[in-house]
Amino acid sequence: MVWRAFLAIGSLVNEPWEARRFQIDHDYLPVHCAPGGGPDMIFEFSNTVVVVEVTLTRSSRQEAVEGEPVRRHVAKYVQQYEEKEVFGLFLAVEVDSNTANTFRDGHWYLNDDQKISLSIVPMTLSDFSRFIESGTGRWSEMPRLLKNMLVECRSRANEEAPDWKREINRIVTKYSVGSSVDLDSV
Repeated sequence: MVWRAFLAIGSLVNEPWEARRFQIDHDYLPVHCAPGGGPDMIFEFSNTVVVVEVTLTRSSRQEAVEGEPVRRHVAKYVQQYEEKEVFGLFLAVEVDSNTANTFRDGHWYLNDDQKISLSIVPMTLSDFSRFIESGTGRWSEMPRLLKNMLVECRSRANEEAPDWKREINRIVTKYSVGSSVDLDSV
């Protein structure tokens, strides 16, 4: 669903088959999960790259399993795409507050102890779905709206983790159709 949603957004610089790290069947459904050692999906736009990780894990186990690999994968693409803004988008049925807290920090140390900034946004699958569903009739605007939404979500990362999760939900609602916000001003 997530891969197909990004294809619907359009404006990708990379090819659809390059954006996913898993095989699909004839109905374009995943056959297996993405292999380890890298992110699930990488979507390159003209001035932005979105590194997507999807998990079914819940509770504090989520942070233990996903915290380090997600940050490491995003850091790799921050280095690779120095000329573009790189975001990590972590999607889960529920985002554990400890996981959100791990992504709030926004830093990663390379092997030479150089510190780089990471922009990772943890979001529920239902919030992401709501945003994508709001694209009907405005697909050409969706890449810009996605980037602006991620930037605004990161701007609230100074909140405590539970508050940040609520802010992300509020921001997604703001960027989704049916909200009272005038998106032309965004």
